[in-house]
Amino acid sequence: MSMDPKFTNPRIIAEAGEKIYAEKYRADFEARHMGQFVAIDVSTGQAFLGPTAEAALSGARQASPGGIFHLIRVGQAGAFRVSYSVDAKLDWLAR
Repeated sequence: MSMDPKFTNPRIIAEAGEKIYAEKYRADFEARHMGQFVAIDVSTGQAFLGPTAEAALSGARQASPGGIFHLIRVGQAGAFRVSYSVDAKLDWLAR
């Protein structure tokens, strides 16, 4: 199985995953699965839910070993929160 060239660009994968989620899953998942993680296989449109990112991706990989996945946390702007500071006074936050 050869990979669709459009799915080698992370931005395109994310856009495809967000579109599939919005069109097929958002309403149901945000009503019934708030806070869980969903891995969207952008090549098939299938969604795999889990209580953690690892569980969602593990289920997705088992069902679709060659899949290309976009990870979403249901009801959140992003799957993870990442922060960084260059302020030396705040270095203790990163330790």
